[in-house]
Amino acid sequence: MNRMFTKNFIVLLVAAVVLAGLSAVMLLLTPQEARAGNFWISFWMILLAAVLIFGSVFLHLLAAGRRGPPLPLLLAVSTTATLYGFFVLAAVGIFHYWLDIGANPYLAVHIGGFLVLVGGGGALSLLSLSAGEADMGASLKRSRLFVLTTRIASLGEELRLSPYRSLLEEILPRLRELNEALRYSDPIASDEIEEGNLVAAVSGVEEKARRFMAASSEGERRKVSEEFSLSVERAFSILDLRNQAVRQSK
Repeated sequence: MNRMFTKNFIVLLVAAVVLAGLSAVMLLLTPQEARAGNFWISFWMILLAAVLIFGSVFLHLLAAGRRGPPLPLLLAVSTTATLYGFFVLAAVGIFHYWLDIGANPYLAVHIGGFLVLVGGGGALSLLSLSAGEADMGASLKRSRLFVLTTRIASLGEELRLSPYRSLLEEILPRLRELNEALRYSDPIASDEIEEGNLVAAVSGVEEKARRFMAASSEGERRKVSEEFSLSVERAFSILDLRNQAVRQSK
């Protein structure tokens, strides 16, 4: 429910009630003979703003208590609708009741305000939302690469404490190099398949390390250490292909 009862929601609700009430007051208090020209422009613009704001209120209600629209989008829509409502109130008060300009200029003011506030606000909302999603995707990719780096670093530390590390004299330096290569790789990869291959390769390195530690004889450990070395080189190859693809995509 905290997604609904926010300051934005209260402002939207108040603005919607004010606009709907103002349109009703205009209709009831304006004599029949005066209902022409700017009156109907003002009336329908106020009604349109009220509908947009009530629609935003309804969007808040849909978002309450369950997974609803993304919060940045909710905030952008409500802000755009509220600003348009206040613009309509100001335009009616200034250009209709105070200046009493002609119908065509008055209509142009409302059309311009609608295009700028509603059209421009909607476009900016979509841009901000897509930018937010891109930032989130980039953050997830950075986190994934950091996790892979941490896994390789932890594996290297564990193997350095192994009583059989004499069999890993060539592998341990390569693990450190793999860790460094992962750390300094560009986290923003465009191909999810390549990312999946890299994750699988690191998992393969870990699996060979576990088999090495669990080997029951010297001969088995030597055999597994050879497979272990190949898995590390395979991870290097996949990381290199992945990084080449990242560079080519930029």
